[in-house]
Amino acid sequence: MIQKFVKHLDSEKFTHETVFLHGANINPCNDCRACKLGELLCTVKDDMQLVYNKIDVANILIFGTPIYWYTTTSQIKLLIDRLRPYYKNEKLKGKKAILFLPAGSGSGDCDLTIEMFKRIFKTLQLEYAGAVTAEAYDEGDVVKDEKAMQEIRDLADRVRA
Repeated sequence: MIQKFVKHLDSEKFTHETVFLHGANINPCNDCRACKLGELLCTVKDDMQLVYNKIDVANILIFGTPIYWYTTTSQIKLLIDRLRPYYKNEKLKGKKAILFLPAGSGSGDCDLTIEMFKRIFKTLQLEYAGAVTAEAYDEGDVVKDEKAMQEIRDLADRVRA
């Protein structure tokens, strides 16, 4: 879904980098609260430090996750929990956020996840730019969902404007 989305953006105006969380060494937040003091940064040393660097320079954050049991994968949940420093340091304020959510049963399985992300985005002062859901069980199923493909094009048009 993300590949289809960026394909519709102007490559001279928009650059992108995809970060895959599967296989990344991202530890859970240990509630040490170091991110609330001093430099307002997470002190856990793992692959999330690389993700922070990419988030810090991005203008638009795109979150893509298949829906497992009506919510995100465990990998993206680890990332969400580790976004805690941005609550205090406000580095995400004004950036846009987009969701891409494929689910075996389609959009009906995505409502809880969309609401969760909307609340997270509001808390982190991210501007919710939209979500696209798709009925997809196996890799490649998304392109068969014509409604999702149109919504991806429409969302790209709105972001370009």
